[in-house]
Amino acid sequence: MRRESMVDRLGSPLYLFARDIVRELNNELGFYTNLKGVSESVRAKIKISTLSFYKDNVWDFSAEYPGLRSRAVALRFSQIHFEDGSDITMPGYECYLSSVKEYCYSLLVDPPSTYPKWSTICVAMTKGVRNLLRFMRGAGIDRFSGVIDLDFQAFQDWVAESANKAGGLITDRTLKSRVYGLSWLYEQSGKLTDGLCTWPFGDSRSETEWAKDRAQKKLPRKYQTTPEMPDSVAKQLILCAIDDLSIAGKLEEIRAKRKEYKSRRAASRKMLPTGEHKHSLEVINPFPWDRYGISSSHQVKTLESRLLVAGYILIAMFSGMRFHEMAHLKVGRANNWSVRPVSVDGGVKYFYFLMSKTNKLQHDATSYLWQTIPYVERVLEALEQGLAHRYKRGNSFLFSGYLNTGERISLSTINGALKKYAEHHCVEFDGEVWPVATHQFRKKFSRLMIRSGLGLVALQDQLKHFDIEMTKNYGDLNLYSELQQEKFTLSREKYDEIILAQVPIIGGGADEVEGYRKAFMGMPADDRERLLDSLSKKALIEQMDDGLCMFRSKKALCGGDSANCRPADCNNSIIPAEGMRRTLTWRKSENQRMRDFFSGQPLKVAHLDDRISEIDKLLSQMDGLNYE
Repeated sequence: MRRESMVDRLGSPLYLFARDIVRELNNELGFYTNLKGVSESVRAKIKISTLSFYKDNVWDFSAEYPGLRSRAVALRFSQIHFEDGSDITMPGYECYLSSVKEYCYSLLVDPPSTYPKWSTICVAMTKGVRNLLRFMRGAGIDRFSGVIDLDFQAFQDWVAESANKAGGLITDRTLKSRVYGLSWLYEQSGKLTDGLCTWPFGDSRSETEWAKDRAQKKLPRKYQTTPEMPDSVAKQLILCAIDDLSIAGKLEEIRAKRKEYKSRRAASRKMLPTGEHKHSLEVINPFPWDRYGISSSHQVKTLESRLLVAGYILIAMFSGMRFHEMAHLKVGRANNWSVRPVSVDGGVKYFYFLMSKTNKLQHDATSYLWQTIPYVERVLEALEQGLAHRYKRGNSFLFSGYLNTGERISLSTINGALKKYAEHHCVEFDGEVWPVATHQFRKKFSRLMIRSGLGLVALQDQLKHFDIEMTKNYGDLNLYSELQQEKFTLSREKYDEIILAQVPIIGGGADEVEGYRKAFMGMPADDRERLLDSLSKKALIEQMDDGLCMFRSKKALCGGDSANCRPADCNNSIIPAEGMRRTLTWRKSENQRMRDFFSGQPLKVAHLDDRISEIDKLLSQMDGLNYE
């Protein structure tokens, strides 16, 4: 079936789910929601994707998900391998391969309750399932259904006691990674010819709970494993990266000179001790690599790597993008850059955006904009200039791979290159080279934005977080100061409004504010500004019910609990009187009605009497204003 017809019938590929893809591809053969009782010959004919059949040992969905890396959406069953290097696609492991394929098919067409993405399934196969199969082989167990309770107890011990490759204590996150996806296998077992008969985690209700029970160290929910990049390190990296953008011109010149360069060779003959002659060709006009600060053509790759890393550092630091979002950046200003004019105060301001895609939580890669600074366009130009030969051979990704595969750079490659970059430029902290990693730039960007006064909602939009709680984690160290700064600004504006407006007010703090108003009217402009600044620093204003609270702990009658607010008596309370009589009268009548209703409950009656008394005091203050 032609791919175009499938898209026409099901809509945009962005919204195609794996189950719909498999159903559409197998209209003629028939669609199976599970493979119980289906022969191997029929299974072999099932089309899994445009590029793959069930019988294949690679299930490739790159045609269905063109916005994602082909490696991320291709499940290679050979990745489920054992310690000796053998894997389940080799002779002798047919039973394992058959069970795993049927399980993966069930994840596609009748997924578990969490509906994992295909790219997530590809990762999960190299975690829990692989570890379980390694244990099964060692224990001589051929089928999932052959694993009993005692086996799982031994499996749990084996997983929990295996050494941490990175050294140090084994955390709950490490253990959860080792068993990731096994809960799906148990949930899917009823749909499989060979499924688990026993819950893998004993008395624990989930992978997470089991991991916490068996871990040597439990990490808090909001614990950040990404180290905070020091300001001095960030400054060094930015300065080095800006300098290294000049490599782009050097690489362009090298390529141009090498096209013009024609080598001349001379034959030579040398007699060996054995009496034989050795013939060789020598280059008599070697290319002047030293002119460009290198000694051979092999070091051109090193220059390209430094340029690519410099570009990555600057874009990441000035946008806060995730690695995969930066890796999605394409070549060409029409594909990666947007400038938008906005009318402000009768003039026009320009805002600059990077254009890319994210697939953090979406089913497929989704286009978004990331605001940045104008200088980033210079970074894009440098990358496209210095790495032009990669794009000319068909690679459309800005951060393209070195090999001619059309792929973007991988996470492991860029992290390795970042560490080499820090070593090359001696980017140190406390006498040691700083271990630079991709996600540190995102966190550093967040902290810098918070220091500069960017609000949480705006930062959430820039970071493309679905939950603002995650945004708070990124700015945690400086969140208090950011919120305080916002409160100072709002309080300053509110004091300005209250004192200048001369609106009649009531409440325990009304007399104090009236004193400020009288003093304010006789002050010169500079003194007025100083007074307003000092008031906002002495007491931040908070909205309380219909009034405002100039909270000062020494004068607060509530003890810091807003439920105990006594606005008529507390010197922190001010309430604009306009329109309040009707509101207060209605509240008094409602409190009196509830008092009659709860007349048999003395505690509630006492509380309502206190509320009515407070309202009467406020009404009395309004009477004293002669203001309606």
